[in-house]
Amino acid sequence: MEQTKRGFGVWGWLLLIFGLLVFFSNGGFFADGTNVIAPAVAARLDVDQSIILTMNSVAGVIGVIVAIIAGQVNQRIGPAKVAAGCLILAGLGHIATGNAVSVPMYLIAMCCVGGGLSAGSFVGVGTLVAMWFPKKQGQAMSVVAMGSNFGTMLFVPLLTVLNGSLGIALTSIICGLAAVAVGVLGAILLRNTPKERGLYPDNVTEAEFKANYSAAPPEMDTSGWTTAKLLCTKETWLCVLSTGLLMLVQMGIMTQLVDRNMEVGMELAVATGVMSAIAVIGIIGSVIFGRIVVSLGVKKAGVLTCVLYIAAMLLNVSGMMPLVWVSLVIIGFLGAAAPNLMNSIPGSVFGRVGYAKVNSVVFPLTSIIYMLNFAVNGLIKKLFNSLSVAYLVFAALALISLFVILAIQDHKYDQDYMAAHKQ
Repeated sequence: MEQTKRGFGVWGWLLLIFGLLVFFSNGGFFADGTNVIAPAVAARLDVDQSIILTMNSVAGVIGVIVAIIAGQVNQRIGPAKVAAGCLILAGLGHIATGNAVSVPMYLIAMCCVGGGLSAGSFVGVGTLVAMWFPKKQGQAMSVVAMGSNFGTMLFVPLLTVLNGSLGIALTSIICGLAAVAVGVLGAILLRNTPKERGLYPDNVTEAEFKANYSAAPPEMDTSGWTTAKLLCTKETWLCVLSTGLLMLVQMGIMTQLVDRNMEVGMELAVATGVMSAIAVIGIIGSVIFGRIVVSLGVKKAGVLTCVLYIAAMLLNVSGMMPLVWVSLVIIGFLGAAAPNLMNSIPGSVFGRVGYAKVNSVVFPLTSIIYMLNFAVNGLIKKLFNSLSVAYLVFAALALISLFVILAIQDHKYDQDYMAAHKQ
């Protein structure tokens, strides 16, 4: 039975806007916002900025532990409360970062920020998207992932202005309380599954649901998945390796993009301005990529992402400025591709039923891989004093990811897909 186009629905849009705000906070509090927060905190504590940046790296690794805990809690209380609770934790942590009186206090606060936003984004919101939009994950995640680009484009300049006029302590209180308020609203309004709102997945009609979806109750059932079983399942590792490497490439590029731009001859102002331009391109790219996932499917979209990353890396290391600018446009376009695929690929392989358990194993393993981007950049820059070699490594990793994606059997455990294609 062919599905009618009914959009996301009011409650679905509420979920997506909440998810967008979580990703928005991630960009402002933990990723790009570090450009403003780190020097301000370093000055406040009278320590070298490199110490603060090192604490951020440590917090990112510890955040994996937070994600593991969140994955377990997710199965017990549901993704709605996990997503909301993690945003509240991150907001409170952000307040503490700007008001830290010591480096250890800053580290603990950043663990709350990094762990809360990472778990909130991919454990909480990621599971919610899989529950609400199992066959529209690509489109849904394209909306949510735009939050990261908006964070770069809007939140970072906002932090700069507020910090300049009010100072980091008061700025962190204002922004942190805003995140807490959104988290509280999410806790009140969000629901784990569309069924709790009297709706069906993908906002379809009852007839479409019965014809095209699994009726396996309940939707949060683990369907026999255990941690040991998932760790012994080939598709688990294919999902982890393919998306983990793509996220490593994406984060590795973005965390050192200003330095790389200056390496190829840009002035600091231009190199920094490119970040905002890329964010704008990323917003447009996110919408287009969501449609690509729908039209081509997750596997082909993943392969296309790998090919474009390889092309961008090779164009960038050519050293010819026209080609460098083309590479930056491609990098901007792909800004939301890896975060989208990080949720869409395992969601497409394992499906909605039991996804909470699947994600509790897949996401922490994926996080460990992409958190290595700091080590990759740091080691290569120390050995070669240039990021050109890092870009060649990123191209190689994207190529590996491409072959891994080709090895994935899409919809292998997706009970909704099986129900829709039953003989």
